[in-house]
Amino acid sequence: MDLNLYFNPVSLEKPDLSYLNEADSFGRSVSIHTPNTPIQNIENYDVAIMGVEEDRNAHIQGSASAPDNIRKKLYLLGYVNKKTKIIDLGNLKRTENINDSYFAIRDVFLELKERNIILIVLGGSQDLAMGISKAFEQSLKIWSVTSLDSRLDFGFGKEDLSSKNYLDHLFRQKNYKNLNFINLGHQLYFSPTRLLDKYEKKGYSSVRLGIIRDNIASIEPILRDTDFLISDLSIVKQSEAPAASCPSPNGLSGSEFCQLLRYAGASSKMKAVLFSELIADSDINKQSAHLSAQAIWYFIDGLSLKKDENPQLKGSKKFIVSNSSSEQNIIFYKSNSTNRWWMEIPVKEKKSEKNILFSCSYEDYQKACINEIPDRWWRFMRKFS
Repeated sequence: MDLNLYFNPVSLEKPDLSYLNEADSFGRSVSIHTPNTPIQNIENYDVAIMGVEEDRNAHIQGSASAPDNIRKKLYLLGYVNKKTKIIDLGNLKRTENINDSYFAIRDVFLELKERNIILIVLGGSQDLAMGISKAFEQSLKIWSVTSLDSRLDFGFGKEDLSSKNYLDHLFRQKNYKNLNFINLGHQLYFSPTRLLDKYEKKGYSSVRLGIIRDNIASIEPILRDTDFLISDLSIVKQSEAPAASCPSPNGLSGSEFCQLLRYAGASSKMKAVLFSELIADSDINKQSAHLSAQAIWYFIDGLSLKKDENPQLKGSKKFIVSNSSSEQNIIFYKSNSTNRWWMEIPVKEKKSEKNILFSCSYEDYQKACINEIPDRWWRFMRKFS
């Protein structure tokens, strides 16, 4: 596959401001597809960045020009880790039909996934998530998608695909029964009870903003299980992300947003992340682009913490908790090296014929020990049994 056919090269003007010596900058540590340096062998890279200047199906227009605005800030930051090899593929070529763009995103993602290269997508509008999700349609395994969003973008029936209803289309895809979807950060005044009830009946869940802010570390197990992360900038409060497409005075702080991205980067399952819904013309002092760039920096920094563990095989302690409410034992594992926790669901994976394993927290284990069934255990049982 010749990726040069899919991408326009990066072409940025030299910045007026520099935070660091150029030799120490992120831009100097990345291989960049430019007019003079086409994309060649990608085998040795760990991360690929691609921009998608696309908002034709956006509920609110203006995010198409965000990718280069984010790049300008990202390149000025310090390099993260020279052991992490990064390539910037450029911006996806615009097609006459936006559906062709979704399939082009899918094709690029599959090419990178085959080589274990993590994809960072600079959007663009949130409906671009459909391009990545199309790659999972034939998956025999459970695939986990997590969104960071103050609203649940579904409930609009059979309307044409847009950024405000992309979840309706995601939930109707082939193999949707293998989809584990969780939203993080919804705000109740944007999430009618009717909509939440409908969402939960489909077997999906959402974590309120207040719960995240009270204990951000409790979100790590969710992100540890995530294959694809969808980030809507509206998850961050307006004072720190003024260019979000649907700004709100409440939301995550910039530092909390970056912490979640660092957790995501440390996931051994993570394959792609989409940054979306930044309206460049509304970006006061380029603050939102700068925050997005820093979040990407923290995501890449998280890669250095990645550790691929299979607690069912070795290197962990096994705990069997008898629970009268579930009328069966709940099995937990704790890693000897990282102290991370997992719980076993008594449902066989089709490919391995082993029980499904999901990440959890020590608090989940404590709940089981006092005869309470962890919420995540119940939800996975209802969804996949």
